[in-house]
Amino acid sequence: MHAQAKQTKTHLIFSLIFASLISLVPTYVFSDTLRIATDEWCPYDCIASQNQGKVGYLGDLLVETMKERGHKVEFVEVSYSRGLQLVREGKLDGTMACFREEAPDFVFPDFALGKSNSTFFSRKDSNWRYTGKDSLEQAKMIGIIKGYDYVDPTVMDYINQNPKNVLAITGEKPLERLLEMLINGRLTAVIEDKIVLEYKAKQMGQSDQVKVSGITSVVIDVYSSFSPKNPKSAEYAKILSEETLKMRKDGRLNKLLERYGIQDWQTQ
Repeated sequence: MHAQAKQTKTHLIFSLIFASLISLVPTYVFSDTLRIATDEWCPYDCIASQNQGKVGYLGDLLVETMKERGHKVEFVEVSYSRGLQLVREGKLDGTMACFREEAPDFVFPDFALGKSNSTFFSRKDSNWRYTGKDSLEQAKMIGIIKGYDYVDPTVMDYINQNPKNVLAITGEKPLERLLEMLINGRLTAVIEDKIVLEYKAKQMGQSDQVKVSGITSVVIDVYSSFSPKNPKSAEYAKILSEETLKMRKDGRLNKLLERYGIQDWQTQ
């Protein structure tokens, strides 16, 4: 009995020493580098080379929250649809911004990290207003980005009919090109997330050339999300949730959002 107690005590001492040594090992020894798909949808998701080094508020949020637990984040520039595919296949660890409805199989944090509302913009001198399907038919030409989901059923039903007065573009800097076409009078309206188009117009120095000409009725949540193929995705989602709440509580989240001139989505 005495020998067994002595053996137990010795085992406990070694366990305590081992635990103490582990606690002295730097966190980065156990760190991961998450590879995250990024596309140009500023200020949610920005390509750094096109935005003076800014990666978008969701990119900053991923970097800050993961850093708190010893992980690093690397952004991989890829088209939105291709990014979703690579994350789904497990070739990338996550995507910076997406709608839950587009990727229900992905692993998400506990709450949304933004709210999106598709909005029509026209030139300042335009009389056109979005009021439903009839107004879409009356527009000379509406500009969209090919493959984007503008969420509102009325709008998407119309777009999916491939009408002659909808111009769907692809390629580099599509929103910038659409805005230039709008300002030059080649388009009646452009549809985009409100803060995305306003951010781009301001960046181009053209804010005074465009106006809101109609807001769709559907507001949709925006998330960062992680690959369904990665066994660590649930852990990453938990870190993102917990650390974002801490940042909101201590004011760091507001400071982060101020870099992009936007407010906390919870107050919208």
